[in-house]
Amino acid sequence: MRLANLWKLPLPHLLAETDQNGDWIKCNARWSQYSGLSATSSTGMRWIEVIHQDDISAVQRGWRIGIEAKSHFELTMRLQRASDASYRWHVCHIVPLADEQGDIPGWLVSFTDIHGGKSQQEGDHSSVAKLQSEREVLATSNDYLLEVLREYRETEIRLEKATEKLNQIVETQSHLSQAEIDMAAFTQLVTEKMLTVTPATGAFIESIEGEEMVYQAASGAARQFEGMRLNLLNSLSGLCVIDRKALIAEDTANDSRVNHEACKKIAAASMVVTPLYEDGNVVGVLKIISDTPYAFDDNDLKTLEMMAGLIGAAIGRKIRLQEKEDLLEAKSLTLMQLEQEVEQRKRIEERLKANEMRTRRIIESSHEAFVAMDAGGFITDWNLKAEETFGWTATEAIGRKLSDLIIPPGLRERHETGMRKFIATGQGIVLGKRLELLALNIKGEKIPVEITISAISVREKWQFYAFLHDISERKQTEQKLRHLAQYDSLTSLPNRALFYDRLNQALARAHRNEAQFALMYLDIDRFKSINDTHGHGVGDELLTAFSNRIQLIIRESDTLARLGGDEFVIIAENIGDQGDAEHIAQKILWAMKQAFQLNKLSIQVGTSIGVALLPAHDVSADDLVRMADKALYSAKEAGRNTYKVYEAATQAAEKPHH
Repeated sequence: MRLANLWKLPLPHLLAETDQNGDWIKCNARWSQYSGLSATSSTGMRWIEVIHQDDISAVQRGWRIGIEAKSHFELTMRLQRASDASYRWHVCHIVPLADEQGDIPGWLVSFTDIHGGKSQQEGDHSSVAKLQSEREVLATSNDYLLEVLREYRETEIRLEKATEKLNQIVETQSHLSQAEIDMAAFTQLVTEKMLTVTPATGAFIESIEGEEMVYQAASGAARQFEGMRLNLLNSLSGLCVIDRKALIAEDTANDSRVNHEACKKIAAASMVVTPLYEDGNVVGVLKIISDTPYAFDDNDLKTLEMMAGLIGAAIGRKIRLQEKEDLLEAKSLTLMQLEQEVEQRKRIEERLKANEMRTRRIIESSHEAFVAMDAGGFITDWNLKAEETFGWTATEAIGRKLSDLIIPPGLRERHETGMRKFIATGQGIVLGKRLELLALNIKGEKIPVEITISAISVREKWQFYAFLHDISERKQTEQKLRHLAQYDSLTSLPNRALFYDRLNQALARAHRNEAQFALMYLDIDRFKSINDTHGHGVGDELLTAFSNRIQLIIRESDTLARLGGDEFVIIAENIGDQGDAEHIAQKILWAMKQAFQLNKLSIQVGTSIGVALLPAHDVSADDLVRMADKALYSAKEAGRNTYKVYEAATQAAEKPHH
């Protein structure tokens, strides 16, 4: 199941997913139906708007504490139901979505309606039982969702591994095309490559000599057993030759088909073996082993068969070439023998071309762009996905320098330097790694790509291969999520998370430069009565107009942020003294004398402002916010529509209104 479909399921609870900071990034349809808020209107912390006014402070405090503790927690609150505007009691269950490294990139949020149980007496056993049943259903739903998320991540990992394996198989095919290396080096290369594309601890190529199977080449833990012979009729390799099909022994200790004495000697607790064909005949087998049972699965068997198909004809050709070379040393071939040799070589070349076509089809059907380049930096291969990604056809791209075609000008010198260093030393820091870079398309536009680069030596010349994937859509999604996580969706102002980040930066700059700044905490007087009288739509318009008017008053260097509801804060840096801060507050109060014209309504509002100046001693961001909050409380106590400056001596015994 894809994660995008998860939120379309008819699950019985209100559900949401948050980022690592606890800000909502998505919710299900049941939440929107219940609350009246769309998925977009619920992002960040806007979902709190449907919580009962008396519960908001406790929920915000409990939410922050729970997220910082990085473990599951519960909160109890009243949510407003859109259908009848009533408030009903709910239990909110928040579960961390931990990854394999133990980090928490997000949270799963579920709500359960417990209104009946909350409203009745504590001694009502039926209510307690109903509440317990609801909690059990919620836990089951959470477990199901977490399992789906884990399956989705496992699927992503499997896809990445499949791409990596395809890359290694293409590299292997390129290596095996080198006809110049001798038979011993060739077979050794084949077995070594098997250790990189499967979880094998050892690999063999076995040839048929009469009624025996002979270990011609071996790698890994099996290397010391080259030359060992087994009776063809008493081994899994021999059965593979006879049946002409790939075989797997998951647990050799309990498999009657294997040679148990040989398995014990070479430490083969499990194995896979597949025939090698040359001109329709089985010429040997390719075998991998592991020192643990059940080490291989069907995917490893398919990989082995694919590798055998790629190398079978090449191995047969090399065997024949080696035999012919030995024969030429002993005697001269007759004309008929030479004609037969030419014909045989033609058939071999045809099979090699067929194998190369099969590899070509694999590359062309890849969902990633494939680009090959020689040591001079000139493009030698360019598949259909590369044409689609960058806009250049293969005819236009092949023969041109890669740096001139898709590498941005600012990165070309680094690219050329890296290539020269690799060719000189054989070492490159980017090879084999999955990297994110910028590339150019045919229009000269920069597009983000994910790239994996490999290098091999062919006839003592380096060739480079790269798989590239356009990640523009993913980057755009990440950018949107970052914006949603940092900005209020109604007013487009910085939200609580971004405000605290900027406040901490302002504190650091003030201490470093010995500068002064003020923090102002303000809200709209009697905003709740405006919402109740005219509705939330007018209330939202007022919040937007209110924030726009303040932005016209403050400086561009100042930060205006919305903490939630009708609460706003201003960070005014580099002010001279308290008088400068009071002047800003007076300008805001004066600006509110003009009524707001909203949807044919004329609404007059006031605002209360609390001002906190940076004290001589060190304070934290939270301390400064509490100081401004206490000053705001004093402004409310003084009759509203005024401002007060925090003074430690007079505020010590007072409590904030939030």
